[in-house]
Amino acid sequence: MSLLQVFFVISWIVIFIISLDIAKKEKFNAVHFLVFLCVWIWLLTFSFFPGVLNYVWGIFWLQRWADLLVYGSIIFLLYFVLLLLKKVEDNRDDLTKFIREMAIQNSSKEKIHSEMLFLVRVYNEEKVLKDTIDKIFDKWYEKVLVINDWSTDNSRNILESYKDKIILLNHLKNRWWWAALETWFEYIRRFGRTDYVCTFDADWQHDISDLDKFIKILNKNKNIDVVLWSRFITKTNTNVWIVRKIILKLWILFTFFISNIRLTDSHNWYRVFRTKIINDIRLTIDDMTYASEMMDIIATKRINFMEVPVNIKYTAYSMSKGQRSSNAINIAIKFIWNKFFR
Repeated sequence: MSLLQVFFVISWIVIFIISLDIAKKEKFNAVHFLVFLCVWIWLLTFSFFPGVLNYVWGIFWLQRWADLLVYGSIIFLLYFVLLLLKKVEDNRDDLTKFIREMAIQNSSKEKIHSEMLFLVRVYNEEKVLKDTIDKIFDKWYEKVLVINDWSTDNSRNILESYKDKIILLNHLKNRWWWAALETWFEYIRRFGRTDYVCTFDADWQHDISDLDKFIKILNKNKNIDVVLWSRFITKTNTNVWIVRKIILKLWILFTFFISNIRLTDSHNWYRVFRTKIINDIRLTIDDMTYASEMMDIIATKRINFMEVPVNIKYTAYSMSKGQRSSNAINIAIKFIWNKFFR
């Protein structure tokens, strides 16, 4: 037996053991079975009948049978890498679900009865947090549901000082925007009796007076279920610098081609939802990619929406908390992967 045949036999045994392990865990779906069966037959045949290589490689217009082995191995390794990537994503999702459930179970579980509920995510916002919370209450809105996303500064102590006015949920680990939004929604599904929910930034860049437009539109248009901000639908007092504006415009095209939804702005955080549609919105993608997933859900489920011009005040502080423009490529790749391949 040649060295190549020994390599084939060892590979065949390894694949066989992996297949048994996956089958034992009952995670062996039809695609996995087909791929592993093909690889198993491939290695078994070439281990004991190496002469078959002389006939097979010509079918693929290759000059050497070794090239066929290399290309086949690369394809299989790529498939294996995708399986591992999916496993990592699944583990991350399980961790987030655990953190979400712990946050809800350790909360006051207060029943919510109000017309408007504010949803505020806090992560190291001690410099502006008090002003943001006070601004909401000064506008007469009475219910605020806050996610402390594992802040390491004095944010939690500031939030504790409002314990009689807010509902506070604490993530045991920083899980970013999408997880906070799903934690809010899950809490509302269990304990909420409210007409509208509004997502609001804790970094003081949103103008709360714009909310009057949101509510007016929802009251006037009963068929509209989501109102989204737009920095570009009309001229607004929004100091978006030119590079970020170009990237946002390109992202609008990306969203249209991938999700078939027409927008004038993208990656919106300032939004108002009718509570009745929250059951239709289940976010699964991590980090800022969640915003693209939300637009995709709105398009897929044909949820009626309207964009409203708002004024966004970017400061050196809020910009230091935001996403880098270069991260747009990573977000696009991750969204495509989750939408079409996960």
